[in-house]
Amino acid sequence: MYRRSMQLAVSELRRAARASNLFEKLEALDVAEQKLRDAQWLSPGQDKERFETGLTEVERSRRETLKQSIPALNRLLDAGEGDSEHRSELLRAAGSLLSFLNHYVPEEPEVEAASARLIKLGGEQPAYAPVPALSDMYHRPKEGAGCGAAIGLIALLIGGFLVASYLVQ
Repeated sequence: MYRRSMQLAVSELRRAARASNLFEKLEALDVAEQKLRDAQWLSPGQDKERFETGLTEVERSRRETLKQSIPALNRLLDAGEGDSEHRSELLRAAGSLLSFLNHYVPEEPEVEAASARLIKLGGEQPAYAPVPALSDMYHRPKEGAGCGAAIGLIALLIGGFLVASYLVQ
């Protein structure tokens, strides 16, 4: 599971690097960050510095992407004001991008103004949906629980073998 989490994190980082769509890039960075945290949770004995370096890089990339997102959001809203044919699609895209901005930089005046502008144009902002953590879905077994289960299974197998050999005689 650790290995798969690391593979997913690397895959999402690559997707974020290739993405030209800011929403897609922010989404990939969120997934990559959570997968790195999952891998760290799955293997707490691993080198923490390696994980921290990766998480720092994700955060730096997210900050840069968020800076680019505010002008892109304003361009989407400008296009939504003028284009009645594609208005709903443009406002939906703006709302999705705005959900990330409101989650990560809600105090920015430009973000607050864009939120008000989106509502004025009749758009809706979907709620930000964080990537679920593995630690929320699974619980780490207590130390020694795996060994106890294995010993119990071996004892049952030996007992079954002894009973079977007694019945055969």
